[in-house]
Amino acid sequence: MRIIQIIAQIALIFCFSLSGDWVSETFQLPLPGNIIGLILLYVTLKSRLLPLVAVERGGTFLLFVMPLFFVPALSGIMDYTAFLRTSGLQVVLIVVVSSLLTLVGSAYIVDRLAHRKEAVNPHE
Repeated sequence: MRIIQIIAQIALIFCFSLSGDWVSETFQLPLPGNIIGLILLYVTLKSRLLPLVAVERGGTFLLFVMPLFFVPALSGIMDYTAFLRTSGLQVVLIVVVSSLLTLVGSAYIVDRLAHRKEAVNPHE
């Protein structure tokens, strides 16, 4: 029964992705449909139109198996050994710097939001 629940929740998450694709194509928006789908899912969850338990197990499962989606991309790198010999160091440097910037930016935003919440609710 748990497997069926996880499959149903993944299908529901996928429906939000498809809805985002439809919105993006219909209104010719510059955002990709999957991003719009995530925004729709977030708004629906935040407004409590959809309870978190309706997608929680499916989302947890997708996060658990997400590394498997990167294996084909990493194995495909072997086709570009000549490129990596000439520009590999630059690529690694760009990946490291962008990852660090993302990490620092995310930490800054979380810190600001935490302080903002403390200012609004100082007794919690």
